[in-house]
Amino acid sequence: MSGLTRSLKYATFRAGRVIGTCFLMAAAFVLYFALLDGVRFTPQNLLPRFPYMLMLVGNLMFMIYGMLDVATYTQLTLTYGCTRKNAALSTVYMHLLQILAIEVVMGICCAVIPAQWYAMDGKTLCLLALIVFLFGSGLALIAGMLIHRFGKTAYIVVVIIASLSGGVIGGLVGFHGGTTIVMDIVLGLLNLPVLIAVGVLWYAVAAVIFWLTIRKIEVRV
Repeated sequence: MSGLTRSLKYATFRAGRVIGTCFLMAAAFVLYFALLDGVRFTPQNLLPRFPYMLMLVGNLMFMIYGMLDVATYTQLTLTYGCTRKNAALSTVYMHLLQILAIEVVMGICCAVIPAQWYAMDGKTLCLLALIVFLFGSGLALIAGMLIHRFGKTAYIVVVIIASLSGGVIGGLVGFHGGTTIVMDIVLGLLNLPVLIAVGVLWYAVAAVIFWLTIRKIEVRV
């Protein structure tokens, strides 16, 4: 088995674990916020909340796990005989696999659940999620390098910021089923095609910086 194949295998396993965690946490938060909202547990009240929550929880998980990749996953990959190039390629592959999986599930949800149950159309929601995931995954790469450089302190600070922002936004969206004033304002200001292009560019720049950093990374065992 080549180094690249081995690193892609590890990346697939790692991505699968994150994807599964996202699904379970999104479902749990949907029930939790519905309970807080005092709504009846009916398909119309619960199902439309799942794609919104999957977007927010997914991005949070991408960031938290992604920040550890440089310090843990990348180090592990290198100790198994994979090159730094293999580690960089498998990390990008891992992020894209995670994004694709969540996007596919969100798309299926939006196609199956009646459109009148949503506050926005499914295409807009999926494009918005794509933008969020690209920015979040790029930020995870940058934050991961800071964590590798400055250690536990940087990790704690970044996790607190991500958790607070994700928790507040997720609470608003989950509690109100996606009809909050904040969401309406954001959607009114968004230019989705432009933001997708910016998101792709941002992730590409973060990936290049990540590669330039791990080219000289020291393996810590």
